[in-house]
Order: sequence, then structure tokens, then C-alpha cells
Amino acid sequence: MKKNADAFQPWSSWAKSKGLQALPTTGHELALYSAFLIKSAKSMATIYTAVYGIAWADQKMSMASPTEHPIIKQMMEVSKRIIQTKPKNPKRPLDLEHIKTIIGKFASGDLSNLKTVCLVVLGFSGFLHWERLRRKDLEFEREYMTVFLERGKNDQYREGSWILIARTSNPTCPVHLLEKFLPKGRHSPSDFVFRKISHTANGMSLRRQKMTYSRARELFSKQLKEIGLDPSLYGLHSLQSGGTTEAAAWGIPERLIQRHGGWRSEVSMNTYIQETKMHFKSIKKSLTWNSGWPWDC
Repeated sequence: MKKNADAFQPWSSWAKSKGLQALPTTGHELALYSAFLIKSAKSMATIYTAVYGIAWADQKMSMASPTEHPIIKQMMEVSKRIIQTKPKNPKRPLDLEHIKTIIGKFASGDLSNLKTVCLVVLGFSGFLHWERLRRKDLEFEREYMTVFLERGKNDQYREGSWILIARTSNPTCPVHLLEKFLPKGRHSPSDFVFRKISHTANGMSLRRQKMTYSRARELFSKQLKEIGLDPSLYGLHSLQSGGTTEAAAWGIPERLIQRHGGWRSEVSMNTYIQETKMHFKSIKKSLTWNSGWPWDC
């Protein structure tokens, strides 16, 4: 009852501001109020709460419910379509300087920090999700590292695919960081790369269980906060978006970005790319599929 009463009060104030009577409520007036709410509503819960709160007040006064009016039923359907197609507020992409700062601050830290750093560099340089990766999916060569993905969005036959990440001579190299992390984690071939951590008297060690997405996000947010970024503005998808945006900024062909990230279409890929000043500078780097995209930190 209190919820309905609370929903009625905003309608009463809005109606008064428009020179309308709050009660009885007509279908046309309620439709206008619904249209007003759509502008700021993030979900249909806002519309439902308002409409049924107003209907409750009418019924308490022994008046006909305005929800029975045909225009309200139509308005509810329209509201669903409008709210569902509203553009989301995507998280900001993480840029290369942010990645360098994270690596510089945390790569020499404890096992937990190093694990998070490796998750960050793989997400950024490989445009990939980390949840299903196992130790056996990673192979190290002299000039690059290969990552086997069991399946991808563009893998029509579910045969899996390989992506390549170039090795560099810099301490910020993703390949170097993974080679540093895996021995410390004592991974066996079947182990997940990113797992939960146990704290013992002898220090930290990786457990058998895979790390959860929520825990990964928590650790990632903690590192962002420590380098002075607002964690609410970034998410784990910021890694894919940042890496993809960086690659596009350097003029890497879209077909290679699409293949590297495993997107089925250019439309899907383009949702991750945000325009930066780099798009308007001369292209200084290029990528060939044989060497992976240029992680030249």
C-alpha cells in the first residue's frame, strides 16, 4: 500500500503543474504522464510502478481504473520498445597509458596483483575474455605467444581458433608477464589460468577453483582506484574496448581486428571502438597476422 501511495504523489504533483486533476485519472492523462516518465526511465519498473500506483488510488476512490483504457495498453507496449532500445551507458575504454601504469605499479607485487595484471594485459592485447582459459591453451614461441580459444562468436563450426600476441623486449610485454605468472602459480596443463587464491602462513597460492567474474571485477576495480581512476566508470569490458580502440587508432585493418577479437560482424566489433585523437594522427604502426598486433609498450 505504501509503495502505491508513494507512486501516486509524483503523479499528483505533475498533474497539478499541468493544470490537471489527479483524481479521477483519465486514460489520456495517464498516457501523457507515461510519456513524460519514459524520458528518464531506465527500466519498465518505473512505468509499472507509476501506472499501477495511480490505478490503486482511483480504485480506492471507487473510480474506474485508467489502466483499462485502450490507449494505456498501447502506451505500455510502446514504453517497452522505447526503453529496451535506449542506448546503454557503456563503460569507458581503458587506454594504453592506463595499462602501462597498472603494469608498472603492480607487476612486481604479490601473486594476487600479478594475476590481475595478467588478466588486464590479456584482455587488452588479445581482446578476449579470460574465464575459460586453461594453461594448455597457451603456447610460447620465440617471437609471440599463441592463445587457443575453445570457441568464438565467429567460429561457425565450433572448432576453436588461435590468436597471436607479439613478444617484445619491454618489461610490459604480455608474453613476459604470463611467463612470470605461470611458474609462480604452479599451473598444470588442465588448470584454469585465473583461479582463486588461498592465503596461508607460507604466503599465497592458487587454488583449483576458477576465479569468479565478480572477484575479477573487484580486484580490477581495486587496481584502478589505486592508480587514481574512478572504478565506476570502467569495467572488465573496458579492456576489450580499450585494446580494440587502440588498434583502430593505429590504423590496423578492420578485418584483422575483427578476426583477432573473434567478432562475427563489423557491427559487433564497432561497438567496442571509440574515436580518439589517435584516429586523426598519421599511422605509425601496422599489424600482420603472423606476428599479432603491435604491443609496443
